[in-house]
Amino acid sequence: MAKILVLLLTGKENIHAEMVAFNFAINAVKNAHSTLEFLFLGRGVQALNSRQKNSPQFLEQIEGLRRAGCTVKACKVSLESEGLDESSIFGNIDLVLGGVEVNSKIEEGFSVISF
Repeated sequence: MAKILVLLLTGKENIHAEMVAFNFAINAVKNAHSTLEFLFLGRGVQALNSRQKNSPQFLEQIEGLRRAGCTVKACKVSLESEGLDESSIFGNIDLVLGGVEVNSKIEEGFSVISF
């Protein structure tokens, strides 16, 4: 069974790439039975902003990840860089140090796919 870490690096400048990342992750779990973790990193954390106009659509995608069994995490440093904090993002997102998390997952044998 594949172990995949999906990195969402794309911000609001390319919402289509963000949606492809969500769909890829959900389908990798449902159809290929992969173990999958999803990490919002860099500008990708913009999708977690619960106060933006299209936040209901992003929340729906994040809930879809969870329903599929994906672990959902975000980089604390990236959130700070984007002017966000835990109170301005959707709940139940594990906050991690992005670089440390990526390295850890590689050491655990995860393949990394970025969008």
